[in-house]
Amino acid sequence: MRLPPFEPPTLAELRAWWRIRDEQAVQRLILEIQRQRLTLLELRNLIDAGVQQARATDRSLVERGEPLMTLRIRIAQEVLRVGEIDDTRQMNRAAQERLAVRTEGQMEYAREGRLRRQRRNI
Repeated sequence: MRLPPFEPPTLAELRAWWRIRDEQAVQRLILEIQRQRLTLLELRNLIDAGVQQARATDRSLVERGEPLMTLRIRIAQEVLRVGEIDDTRQMNRAAQERLAVRTEGQMEYAREGRLRRQRRNI
């Protein structure tokens, strides 16, 4: 999805829009949300590549609880929370399917870690 040029909303504008609900303001807000979602996808791809490089260098860098893995899992959780993000300009359907499978695997990994921590705390 190609976004038209726009000025990102300031905090003051967001607060004003909350009160008045201006139609043009809502359109800008939608553009800003989509831009942030596209950025989130880009960040996920970057952290995935970083984790793979770190794993090749030193596996201890990507163990559970390490900052890189915590960041990777947190970004994956946020992408799943948001749901579908239209990034068709950069990714074909097959790549989207691979990404969805990889993300689901990351979420399962996070769930397993949480369950183990809960069991230890009981």
